[in-house]
Amino acid sequence: MPVDTCEVVTPTLVWSPAETLSPRVRRLRDQYWSFYTREYTNEVRAYTTGTPWDHVYSPWNWTNVPEMMLFLEGAKAYLRAAATKVDLPPDFWKEPLVIRRALFFREVVEKYLPVQILEGELIVGSHFNAALSRTLTRSEARRFAQMEKRFLKEVFRLDRLGVGNCGAIPGHLIPNYPRVLREGFRAIHAEAEAVAQDPKASPQRRALARAIAICAEAARNFAARYAAEARRLAAQESDPARRAELEEIARICDRVPWEPAQTFHEALQSLWFTHMLVMVAESYPGPGLSPGRIDQYLYPYYRADIAAGRLTRQQAKELLQCFWIKPNYAYDYQGWVGTNQGINSSFGQLVTLGGTNEKGEDASNELTALILDVIEEMNLLEPKPNIRLHARTPDWLLQRVVDMVASAQGSPFLLNFDENSIAGLRWEGLPEEKLWDYAPVGCLENTLQGCDRSGTVDVNLNIAKAVELVLQDGRDAATGEQIGPRTGDPRAFVTFDQFFDAFKRQLKAILEALIAANNIADTGRARFEPTPYLSALVDGCLESGKDITAGGARYNFITVEGVALATAADSLAAIKKLVYDEKAVSMEELVRALDANFEGHESLRQMLLHKAPKYGNDDPEADEIAREISRFWTTEAFRHTTPETGKRYRGGYLSWNYWVAYAPRTAATPDGRRRGQFLSNGVCPVNGADRNGPTAVIRSVGRLGLETAPNGASHTMSFSPSLLRNPENRTKLAALLRAYGKIGGTCLQLNVVSPETLRAAQRDPDSYRNLLVRVTGYNAYFVMLGREIQDEIIARESHAL
Repeated sequence: MPVDTCEVVTPTLVWSPAETLSPRVRRLRDQYWSFYTREYTNEVRAYTTGTPWDHVYSPWNWTNVPEMMLFLEGAKAYLRAAATKVDLPPDFWKEPLVIRRALFFREVVEKYLPVQILEGELIVGSHFNAALSRTLTRSEARRFAQMEKRFLKEVFRLDRLGVGNCGAIPGHLIPNYPRVLREGFRAIHAEAEAVAQDPKASPQRRALARAIAICAEAARNFAARYAAEARRLAAQESDPARRAELEEIARICDRVPWEPAQTFHEALQSLWFTHMLVMVAESYPGPGLSPGRIDQYLYPYYRADIAAGRLTRQQAKELLQCFWIKPNYAYDYQGWVGTNQGINSSFGQLVTLGGTNEKGEDASNELTALILDVIEEMNLLEPKPNIRLHARTPDWLLQRVVDMVASAQGSPFLLNFDENSIAGLRWEGLPEEKLWDYAPVGCLENTLQGCDRSGTVDVNLNIAKAVELVLQDGRDAATGEQIGPRTGDPRAFVTFDQFFDAFKRQLKAILEALIAANNIADTGRARFEPTPYLSALVDGCLESGKDITAGGARYNFITVEGVALATAADSLAAIKKLVYDEKAVSMEELVRALDANFEGHESLRQMLLHKAPKYGNDDPEADEIAREISRFWTTEAFRHTTPETGKRYRGGYLSWNYWVAYAPRTAATPDGRRRGQFLSNGVCPVNGADRNGPTAVIRSVGRLGLETAPNGASHTMSFSPSLLRNPENRTKLAALLRAYGKIGGTCLQLNVVSPETLRAAQRDPDSYRNLLVRVTGYNAYFVMLGREIQDEIIARESHAL
């Protein structure tokens, strides 16, 4: 069925808030959207010890963003120059590093971080974009700088050559927020104090315990500052209703997060305080820091309040809506960068709804439905929603998801499929009794909740580069620089198996080069960047005596994300069929055409495009090659652990923006792609190569054997809005989602937006600034994406049902 290209959605219909928002929520939402004129902003604030050698910014936290690499030194210098000097407590420099970090964190949140309550808000807590001193001594700072320099030299080289990138990326986990709600920081403090006073505990464990206790006190005292501010405002408030709200806010802030939450309002406030302070402590505003399965652990508070008559459904919705605005202020970190308040896709704080419980039964509930209402009515980029689907997902939930996807301009969801995701977590060795309680973080990366630091987007591997290296005997085609091993002149390969073996050797070599570079960053973070506040919130740290950055969590992994799987698979499939099986083209002709970027070889390029098997069409030959590539590099990655922290590397597919960034640095490929043309994205087929419809695509994805990629595998499909107006086609989409869980991948994103609407947004970006699309595991405002990515999204195949 042809795509309806005449339909253009007018700007007024693009991702506007619902008319049903209360005046309070609408005002707060509108205020957020006025960055350039509002008085309050959450721009980054840096804090320093005042030493000449101080570090307040770590470039290796950001080297997974190729676009940032040119600006890393500038950001580092600017934040250091703009930092506020913090008065240090006595004997500060005599303490171990982990305690220095805790003391500095406490000073900042108790005395320096501004406290501000916005007009009308019910969930409070602002100014969480911080850049905190690493509190290093002169000798520590010198070693830190040396390690950083060595890392940056290597990662810049690998990025420049299009091999990939890596870094010690903070965030990307789910702290044990349910424990804070159940027990409060008082219990965490008491447990830590007991260890700190235990003479049988090692000095390292006692130091971490003391640091955790200091951080727990800091959380209590930070909330007390908000209680005092609420009382101050209440004393000045002339409106009795708002005065009562402020007095209630003061009461709540006196309790949480120190004490257990007793009501739904207290639970939401405790969750937000705890969450925002992680961003302060890590100096990393939001990316991948996920609240997890909020409809599960908030539900008892909601249900009790409703049953007792303390709260109505509408009041609960307004509290959630006030909460929903807060994570979006992470984007103030870069508010002056670009347009549209500096908002892009980068600060994903993913919440998860639905899924199964420990008995394998469906866990969706009334709060799940209420949160879906909030998502639909608020229409904000954060927090990004994930829906866990499974074989027993009730029809009402699946139909609600389909209706929301069909009516949205750009999908609001990541859809995760329990059976396939859990199979991957089982493969990597996590305990069976915990697998049901996983949730994605960041964009789509699957982790356990509260006990798992599975570092995601740490290492990003360009699989297609290995094809180029085989054809160039291990050299970069553009520069001649030797990257991989010398595997021989490809013209001398007699069989496809020889070619495939050479490809695997090259792929293994670039994987190991990236891992070696990343090990430097992981070691540096472990030695010089403890985060005791976060260690207080992740099971295993206090028990092991290791900070979260040193591998203290109960489960520790580092993820390698594969880029350009389909480009590589289609290239190898073309070589197998046309060079070796049918001998329609010689290797000499192919190499010559690729070296010329197909200039003067258009007929050969068309043969490669149209006569070779393509992954994504339910073609066993192409799919088997894709499967072998995937399982080879993911099992190879799993053999590696970090030398300092013992974290195991694991595979996944989140191409983020790399399939565009590395396209100019990857030579023409035997699938018919020219240098500079987009690489493939996640586990998606190459653009335009999937010609047999969505069912064929998901069957190809299902053949990959994605349990060896437990991090998750990004798959984005596009549908025309006109196709989903028909109830029959919505029913077909629901059936397609059921089928995906049985035979497909781990996660799916759907774009339901016409190409003409996207082109209209390119022509008039100011009118379409709220147009959301799915890119590769994450939502993004379309007009904030680079032109290359915009064009790629427009070029994606729109499927008929």
